[in-house]
Amino acid sequence: MMILLRGILIVLFVSLIGCQQNTTQTENLTTDSGLDGFVEPEPSDWVKYITPVREYMYYRTQAVLNKDIHILWDHYPDLKENMDHKQGVNVEKNEVESLNQHVHLLDANYNIEGYERMKVKTINDNEVILIHASMNYLRDDFDESGGEYLIKVFLERKNNHWTVVKTDEYTLSEYKEWMKEKEQI
Repeated sequence: MMILLRGILIVLFVSLIGCQQNTTQTENLTTDSGLDGFVEPEPSDWVKYITPVREYMYYRTQAVLNKDIHILWDHYPDLKENMDHKQGVNVEKNEVESLNQHVHLLDANYNIEGYERMKVKTINDNEVILIHASMNYLRDDFDESGGEYLIKVFLERKNNHWTVVKTDEYTLSEYKEWMKEKEQI
């Protein structure tokens, strides 16, 4: 009888240990938490965010290579609106123009998670993706233009599909501030 009671207690104890909250996951959430409420998406969610961001980056680089902002704007007409160069909002047109002055671009490469994993936050049923990417363009003299980009990509669900409705590139001063805050975390 004692052996049976002891066995039941051991099984009950082991079962209760399995019901405890996973503190590792909670700890990771705070250490992986980005600034302004951004967090790394779960692997299953990562897949749904990477596709619209990758699509945006493709059309953005194609617009630059082909010297035609309409390649991007045909897919994302909202990016034509509310351009603010000083704030870094919807500035793709500036990139198309500036990167094509005095040089001919041959090719483009981008790495969405070139510096760190993308981060996500939800605002009013829309998603904001923070990417710390590298984007490089090969020039006809075989030198490169481009570099490091820190961009918030605003996604909205339209016709059962995520689409980019706004971009906000960090300006140099915003980037420096972001780096200071990141060092303090």
